[in-house]
Amino acid sequence: MRFVLAILFILTTAPLTAAERPNFIIIYVDDLGWADTSVQMMDSDPESASDFHQTPHLEKLAQRGMKFSCAYAPAPTCTPSRKSIQFGKTPGRLGYTFVHDVLALQKQLEWKDEVSLADVVKAADKDYITAHFGKGMGNERMETIGYEVTDEIDGNATNGNFHGEYISLKNRTSLPADNPKRMASLQKSSVEFINEHSGKRPFFMMVSHYAVHVPHAAREDLIEKYRKLPRGKYLTDADYLPAAEISKSMKISHWRLQYAAMLDEVDQGLGAIVDAVESSGEIDNTYIIFTSDNGGGLNPNGTLRGGKANLYEGGLRVPFVVAGPGVRKGTQCNVPIAQWDLLPTLHDYAMSKEPLPEDLDGGSLRNLFENGDTGFIDRPVDGFVFHYPCYFAPPLSVIRIGDYKLMEHLLTGEQKLFNVATDYYEQQNLIKDLPAKAAELKAVMSEYLDGIDAEDIQEVYKARFAELDRFEANARSQHAKEIERAGGDKALIRAANEKLAKDLARFTMNRKECRENMKGSSF
Repeated sequence: MRFVLAILFILTTAPLTAAERPNFIIIYVDDLGWADTSVQMMDSDPESASDFHQTPHLEKLAQRGMKFSCAYAPAPTCTPSRKSIQFGKTPGRLGYTFVHDVLALQKQLEWKDEVSLADVVKAADKDYITAHFGKGMGNERMETIGYEVTDEIDGNATNGNFHGEYISLKNRTSLPADNPKRMASLQKSSVEFINEHSGKRPFFMMVSHYAVHVPHAAREDLIEKYRKLPRGKYLTDADYLPAAEISKSMKISHWRLQYAAMLDEVDQGLGAIVDAVESSGEIDNTYIIFTSDNGGGLNPNGTLRGGKANLYEGGLRVPFVVAGPGVRKGTQCNVPIAQWDLLPTLHDYAMSKEPLPEDLDGGSLRNLFENGDTGFIDRPVDGFVFHYPCYFAPPLSVIRIGDYKLMEHLLTGEQKLFNVATDYYEQQNLIKDLPAKAAELKAVMSEYLDGIDAEDIQEVYKARFAELDRFEANARSQHAKEIERAGGDKALIRAANEKLAKDLARFTMNRKECRENMKGSSF
């Protein structure tokens, strides 16, 4: 009897096999807008898909799974979103809220002690193997937050959190023409990883693209493909100019043929990943999620107002498609979700017995994936709070609860209220019509921001001015060293003086811009 009980104990406590643990793949695109793909993110809105871009592999993924009409990135810019998705917390809670968050940098915040997506699956089963390829989340190495396989070289990410333009940031040699924005190498790394591990070990892989961020770059054959297609609604003659001519007249090229070609190759990478998983026999055991780190940088964003770097729906709402075991097929879910929900989702599907951190903001999406609009999410906090105390744009805090979204300027107190369930294009400001609703949302938002000791906009400005003072001191110190090394050489002295003058002029302009923003212009 004792022997039988021992066998039963072993059977009931033995870890699940590789075949029983699901695999997870997250494909994270940079600056991809809600309406930029050929998947219509909202069935009732034909403007929620592009009439020019072609993403057939994403279309197939959506047919195999579920698309979300209202999925939010954690922030309207990349770095805070890339931190938030890893740790299941809002950028406000993490204390890094916008690109180059000077207050966070001043405090020298680190993330190695946070529980990451990789940590969650490893805690569920140590046999999981985790990989991250592509754009990082700042200065933190992906290996320090649980990723075993990366494309880092000698401890340094090849392009870190930059734009995927060079061989490396130390060696600023441009990438070869057949590997723009590292799309080809990201596809190669991800497919090789799947071929090596799929079916042998459960895996979690995150592919973080540098595309479709500026500066745009794409393969010539794909550019020519789109040059020959019928023009989309928003294309003009200027979009068909050669890239060399555009660069002369535009500081940043928004050449739409190039953009379409970039997105096409991103979609090809998705197709290659799906093919590799299918070839390994693991497609029915693998969750594949495709989304973007913030709203589109290439306007227009369909019917949405705004875009990257602001907190209207165009800056926050992103494409989101998921397929995998149990996910309802060919459906649209209209329940709002946020990317900080993904960590508890992986925890749920990986069947982890380890407790989640108590200070998470997200909740598992499993019930939505399996039941659509009739499903539910159990989150530890009410609604979605987006805190954006930015020094180079209007500083705002935003909350969405239910159908309503409140936006508040952190300097002027100006408020806007929208019913984003019906007016998701944010044209009708209800702040005068529904003061009680605005006050209700404001109270919840204030309680949340107080509870996380959110960054104060005035402290952000102080940190920015202090940073510029350091930059100037360093520039003057470097200038003095260059003058000393010049040894009286007039040409070298002139070059050093010109460089210092240029630096000082830039710092003066930066201070002026910051002071102008401190006046609190309307948003």
